[in-house]
Amino acid sequence: MTPERPAEQGFALIAVLLVLALLGVIGTEFAFSMRLEASMVRSYRDGIIATHLAEAGIQQGIREILTQAPLVVFPDGEPLTFFRTALERLPRLPRDRVALGSGHFSYRMTDEESRIDLNRAPPDRVDHLLSTLGLDKQVRDTIVDSLQDWQDSNEDHRLNGAESEDTYLRLPVPYRSRNGPLEDVSELLQIHGVTPEIYYGHDREPALRDYVTVHGSGRININTAPETVLRALGLSDAEVSEIVQSRGAAPYAVVPAKWTGRGLVTTTRTFRIEAEGLVAGEPRARVTAIVQIQAGASVR
Repeated sequence: MTPERPAEQGFALIAVLLVLALLGVIGTEFAFSMRLEASMVRSYRDGIIATHLAEAGIQQGIREILTQAPLVVFPDGEPLTFFRTALERLPRLPRDRVALGSGHFSYRMTDEESRIDLNRAPPDRVDHLLSTLGLDKQVRDTIVDSLQDWQDSNEDHRLNGAESEDTYLRLPVPYRSRNGPLEDVSELLQIHGVTPEIYYGHDREPALRDYVTVHGSGRININTAPETVLRALGLSDAEVSEIVQSRGAAPYAVVPAKWTGRGLVTTTRTFRIEAEGLVAGEPRARVTAIVQIQAGASVR
């Protein structure tokens, strides 16, 4: 029997080491893949749980709305609060980090009828809003005309407006104007003249999206409308100050006679509920719902 030569022994050792290294790489890759897959499963599971938690927040918000309290207001900067009468405040249900099962949900409610409805507002009201936001006349004229062109049923553009053939179809990513009512406020970003800076706000400038809706009634709730919206209705600074101070003490049960004819009301039938589901203390899902009270105390 011939003893193995040193060179052959060295080659065998290298082969063994290569096999062991390969097995190590394969094992490490397998372990990493398993950890990644387990992480993806946990993330998916947490996302499903968080979505259900956020939906629970929506349902609790609807529960508050169904109290049928006729008056709503933001008293002294507090969250939206329901009043049965001008002096009878209803207690708010818990809205922040409410424990449910293995997680929590939070939600906030706002009044859609505290905003200007772009599908119902006359052009001069939109212009007043844009002016209140500090936009110059040329920008305002472009947005107001383009908004009307977006909503009307024809392809004839106004003086400062835009339609499909002359503007939108010539963009790098072309599209056609809707030629109908807006379905979502975010459509504003598609309308000629509305820049992201105007829509989202910038450098502490107010955001247009915070003051408009497409789900309102065309009327504005005097108890919840922000000062910017009240000014867009043509109210003077003194009148706006009077309204803010008065409703801070108690919500208006009726609109004072001196402000009738301005499209103001004291009740709301349309609300926005923004909810988030939290798992392990972190928000993992967000749900937004527009809730409208129907006759017979039903909602949709």
